[in-house]
Amino acid sequence: MAATLANRAFVITGAASGIGLSTAKLLLARGASVAISDLNKTSLEKVYDSLDESQKNRVFLQPVDVADRSGVKRFLEAAKRHFGRLDGVANIAGTLGRLMGTHQVWELPTEEYDLVMNTNVRGVFNFMAESLRPGFLEQSSSVVNVSSFAGIRALDKAVPYCASKHAVIGLTKAAALEAGPLGIRVNAVLPGATLTPLMDSTVGRVGTSPISETSTPIPRPADVSEVSNVIAFLLGPESTFVTGAAWTVDGGASA
Repeated sequence: MAATLANRAFVITGAASGIGLSTAKLLLARGASVAISDLNKTSLEKVYDSLDESQKNRVFLQPVDVADRSGVKRFLEAAKRHFGRLDGVANIAGTLGRLMGTHQVWELPTEEYDLVMNTNVRGVFNFMAESLRPGFLEQSSSVVNVSSFAGIRALDKAVPYCASKHAVIGLTKAAALEAGPLGIRVNAVLPGATLTPLMDSTVGRVGTSPISETSTPIPRPADVSEVSNVIAFLLGPESTFVTGAAWTVDGGASA
């Protein structure tokens, strides 16, 4: 049986849909309070409206551009004031970019690279840089960064995305060394093909998934809950000796 997370508060980025939304609802179901952020305020409000009253009392929401460090700092400080404490951060906000699956590296404009790196790498850096300041998070807190199985292998026509997800793993491992003496763990989760609106939009544009699941030992895409279960485990008290790790949740695609 999963441990209760009552009296704990967590920050979740990219919480308006997909893995972020699934993680927020799972943590709420286990008794936690959550500060949820996304770029789209309307989408966040729809999430809030879908919750029951007991859950709404444990939610703080605010739109945030993860690439804006000053905005990230304001959000984190507001969340901590609201709950009185923060016990962890799940950096889930991400993008596949606009041209993934269609352009070779020599065809890519710099703007595409900047878009992907600003969200997937700078966003993770900003949240870690502000939340890992000594004394900001509770001792025994946990940070979980969502990378991808593309962070340990290559995908065709996905240079910015692969580069960004490799970088997230590097950020995670380096931050784990620095945060360990503070009593804080830092880990990464590496999903493979997952049924999310982000993936659906890319399939609709490209005509096929850029992350194929047909050749994996478990030949299907993951449900978002199968990824959020691992994120919740790493955020919670059942993984207190796990840090600096990169957990693949890809049906064996990277085996």
